[in-house]
Amino acid sequence: MHRTTTRFWRCFHALAPETREMARRSYGLPKGNPRHPSLHFKKVGKLCSVRVGRRHRALAVEDEGGLIWVWIGNHAEYERMLEG
Repeated sequence: MHRTTTRFWRCFHALAPETREMARRSYGLPKGNPRHPSLHFKKVGKLCSVRVGRRHRALAVEDEGGLIWVWIGNHAEYERMLEG
């Protein structure tokens, strides 16, 4: 099961419309297979990272029920978050 946080939705709605659509299409893949090769799923410390196109990433945390999506944004922000 996948869930989202309020923060995720704030970030999502700040994206350009075409990026939001790409994220919607990508989101359908993890429902059936969160490690689908096209998502480039990887563990980054305690977080799980997936690609949303070439320039964006989404982050989730795992719990017993599945993934909780906490953030989505551009790759530069993603890199800053991982450094901080």
